[in-house]
Amino acid sequence: MTANASPVGEPHADVKAIAAIYYAEHAAPMEQSMRAISQDVVYHNRPGAPTSLQMWKDREIRFRRAMSDITTTIHRQIAEGDLVTTHWTLEAVHTGRLMDYPASGKRIRMASMCIDRIAGGLVVEHWGVRDLLSVLRAIGVVPTFQPPPPGFQSA
Repeated sequence: MTANASPVGEPHADVKAIAAIYYAEHAAPMEQSMRAISQDVVYHNRPGAPTSLQMWKDREIRFRRAMSDITTTIHRQIAEGDLVTTHWTLEAVHTGRLMDYPASGKRIRMASMCIDRIAGGLVVEHWGVRDLLSVLRAIGVVPTFQPPPPGFQSA
């Protein structure tokens, strides 16, 4: 499923469509892509870090400054009650500083699994796991995995 919501008539189509707005419209201006996120959202991504919408927006601003040509693909969504799990991928070009790493000009691909709780037509809680290791490998700051040579025996 690429940047769209659930088929009409599917159970949980409404909560899936609400959750899909952020993922499907990620490259749009932040006001548009984050319009279905509650002002009081609890953002559970970093233990010990603030969990507010402002923290989420600050992270988003830093990421958008570091990337250009952003595209997203929603691969699948699963809904149960007020929870929606979204498996999605973001692709972009690393054209600005990301964390402590200068622009590399390289294309990145970041797979993510997120769970959103929907209430009152808005995302009110968010949990996410992103494959940042693949991003760091793509921009050349972490070596890619090399399998051991044939006959290699570990100690």
